[in-house]
Amino acid sequence: MNNLVSEFKQQIVLLVCCFSFITAAAQPETLSENAEISVLTCGTANEMHTLFGHTALRIKDVDQNLDVVYNWGMFDFRTPNFLAKFVKGNLLYYLDVDSFNDFLYNYTVDNREVVEQVLNLSSAEKSKIWTEINRQLKGNDRYYTYGFIRNNCTTKVVDVINKSIEKPLSADFSSNNHSYRYILNEGLDQHYFEKLGINLLFGYSTNKQADLMFLPVKLKDGIAFNKSILKSEQTIHKVNNINAKSSLNSIYTLWLIVAIALLGVFNRKSRLIYFLLTAVFSLFLVAVSVYSNHSELQFNALILFYNPLFFVGLILKNKKIIFLATFLTAISLVFMGLELILVAAPLIVLNLGYIMVLFLRNNACKFAKP
Repeated sequence: MNNLVSEFKQQIVLLVCCFSFITAAAQPETLSENAEISVLTCGTANEMHTLFGHTALRIKDVDQNLDVVYNWGMFDFRTPNFLAKFVKGNLLYYLDVDSFNDFLYNYTVDNREVVEQVLNLSSAEKSKIWTEINRQLKGNDRYYTYGFIRNNCTTKVVDVINKSIEKPLSADFSSNNHSYRYILNEGLDQHYFEKLGINLLFGYSTNKQADLMFLPVKLKDGIAFNKSILKSEQTIHKVNNINAKSSLNSIYTLWLIVAIALLGVFNRKSRLIYFLLTAVFSLFLVAVSVYSNHSELQFNALILFYNPLFFVGLILKNKKIIFLATFLTAISLVFMGLELILVAAPLIVLNLGYIMVLFLRNNACKFAKP
């Protein structure tokens, strides 16, 4: 039975690939005067890779019976060592083409909003976009190394548009004038623990001011801001209902867990277990930072905040090591940035609570001296 299911899946994948090849091969060389090019901004879903939505380009040419969508967000879960390659930063994403009806059907089934912004372009600009897309589709540029911020389905669309128009889209507008971390957090209000995980993994570079449109909703805002390029905007699929926010997926749940964890702060065995866990987490962040090519995962202040020296000092009962670890933790707070502190506040309070008790107990005799 499993073999039959596997063969069926393989046949489906083969059919999809064949359809994409046939669709690509059937494209006209040039667009007519009445052709329209639009940016599609797709809503979010609950899967991790859909939390920020999606961007694609639609090209519609009624005169040539053409209505297709170009999608730079394609990847293959069956890629060997998929997760390792994703973390490393050498996972290949690729450009694919689909009929508009099939594209819209998939998002309709998933109950995800689709907003279309028709671009106000000259015939020459449309031609440049069309030529560039098909050059990528038929060449080596079809595949690219995915990057969380600087190389994704949205930035690829921005690049194609900006290469082809006289006045490139500006990323300097109010809703984009924040740090990368702030913008990421803004899109995860309904998913606290996912937001927490991303913030714990991302390093100092995400605290910098955003200088490009890297999320679908920001490109949509950017097109609206750059009014001269926006011809019209419409929601072509409205969501029937908004998924209710889980009462457990919130910062209050973590505060409750932290309150329980703080009950063991005065127990030496509990402190040993806690600082062992934080040491392992710190070493994990070091390993990820060294292993990964993603700049967003490097220079993480939490490596110092959860540094393993606390565990070493506690085991050896060495006050100097504990003092050094406390000093490094204090320094790390400077480099965290306000956004990370706000999101990870419960964990920061928990860590500082355990550090304070450890530091005071190891210096109790010193403070007691007249």
